[in-house]
Amino acid sequence: MASRRLSGQGREFRGRTAELFHYVEYFFYIAVAAALGIVGAIIFGHAVYTFVTGIEDEGLGSAVLQLLDQLLLVFIVAELIHTVRAVINDRVLISEPFLIVGIVASIRRLIVVTAEVPRFVGTDEFASLMLEIGVLVGAVLALGLTVFLLRHTEHPEPRPSGEREPAR
Repeated sequence: MASRRLSGQGREFRGRTAELFHYVEYFFYIAVAAALGIVGAIIFGHAVYTFVTGIEDEGLGSAVLQLLDQLLLVFIVAELIHTVRAVINDRVLISEPFLIVGIVASIRRLIVVTAEVPRFVGTDEFASLMLEIGVLVGAVLALGLTVFLLRHTEHPEPRPSGEREPAR
């Protein structure tokens, strides 16, 4: 009889402990999302400021390129916030947002490297830049194919409750 009472108390203790860690987990998810939101706002503000002040100093083309680079970084942060929100709402961690972040990060670097290429034509670094462009294009294609396959497999990963299955 004492062992049954202890096992009941043990289950209750485990339940309370699990609930406590559930709240701790949510606290950290919310803290990470808030920190990402602050970082995204700071990057966005800095991007606009740099664009406005950089038009006169660096010229329009360079300022637009730098603005695009920074806005893509803000997009990456926003996609990470979306992922954290999905985890909080649905208790499901899905890989697709991380793949999208990888695609955007690769495209972001591809834009920067492509803009640098004309300065290095005829130098030793030109071949390295061409190799980097090739690797980045390969990464974008591989990640894009992975997203496509995830969306069109027979048993896709769990989706947040607010999102529908893609049409097949």
